[in-house]
Amino acid sequence: MTYSFKTFLKFKDCLQFIALWVAAFFFYVFISYSIIDDSYFLNQGFSTTDFLKSELTRALSIGIFMGILFFLLKEYVYPRFFHNYGILVASLLQSLLFIMVCYIGFIIVLELSKVNYIRINNLIALRFNAKWLTCFTIYCLIVHLFITLLLAFRQRLGSNYCKSLLHGNYMTPVVEYRIFMFVDMYPSRTSAEVKHHHYSQLLQECFADLSEILLGYNAEVYQYAGDGVILTWKVKQGFKRQQCIELSEVFAVRLLQKKDFYQNQFGLVPRFKAVLNEGLVTVAEIGQIKTEIAYHGDVLSTTARVRDLCSDCDENLLITQSFFEQLTIAEQDDFTAIETTVLRGKKKAVVIYKFNG
Repeated sequence: MTYSFKTFLKFKDCLQFIALWVAAFFFYVFISYSIIDDSYFLNQGFSTTDFLKSELTRALSIGIFMGILFFLLKEYVYPRFFHNYGILVASLLQSLLFIMVCYIGFIIVLELSKVNYIRINNLIALRFNAKWLTCFTIYCLIVHLFITLLLAFRQRLGSNYCKSLLHGNYMTPVVEYRIFMFVDMYPSRTSAEVKHHHYSQLLQECFADLSEILLGYNAEVYQYAGDGVILTWKVKQGFKRQQCIELSEVFAVRLLQKKDFYQNQFGLVPRFKAVLNEGLVTVAEIGQIKTEIAYHGDVLSTTARVRDLCSDCDENLLITQSFFEQLTIAEQDDFTAIETTVLRGKKKAVVIYKFNG
């Protein structure tokens, strides 16, 4: 993933947070307006239109401020201090820290207004009293807690999984054409060389490095299984299969760039094997106590069988004939057929290709 793409993703997150906070304060304004009696406007000497204009402008300003502040804290502060806590405790602590920082910002704004460095609308100043501050604080805590929990669950479940659940896309089984990549650590003796606790930390580091790359190649995480991960792409018009190959290369390069870190931390430099295959699968949401979007089809079982050949061939990347046939002629030149074999549990022979890079 290039630096510019990382910047774009951060900018996109920042805009999303701003939009969420602005929407929350617009809702707050309309709730406030609905419970204010008309006599209030007569006593204060302004019309309802002036009130709404002023309040919505204030909501927009505060929403932008809150969104940017939330982004900065989430990006640079929360990961350092709250990564070892559970979702609920971390969300509560983050919400309290957020409110503290917000109040510091508001105090600075008020003090600057007193010495005429900046001017704030009189309607804003009228609201700074104990009752308003209490309601405002509780509301901000609820909004922050909601957004934080939403982001935490989206991160753990995956954004595409959450979208599919919300839309109900797979309540009824659907047939899709997909590409699957099985990525597994090898050799198998790696787990024997590292203690269980350190081995789990090793996998955390490796998959953290992989996660930073995935968005740049539009890959979805289907499952983490043992010391491997299954990635998938939904094939649409104009889909470029080269990005699947590049993902494997970039991940291998990333691990080599951090080889000193891995060697010092775990006593080894991890290597991963990858297999690419494609075809029709049935997608369905299954389970009652725990729901999951599952893929069923011969594509997955074939990919799993080919994965076992990676170690035997000492190859980092293998592809099936189904994937190879969809590549352009120029892309096919990067691969060489290594064998034609009948995979375990299969009757028809398949051609396996290795990457020449």
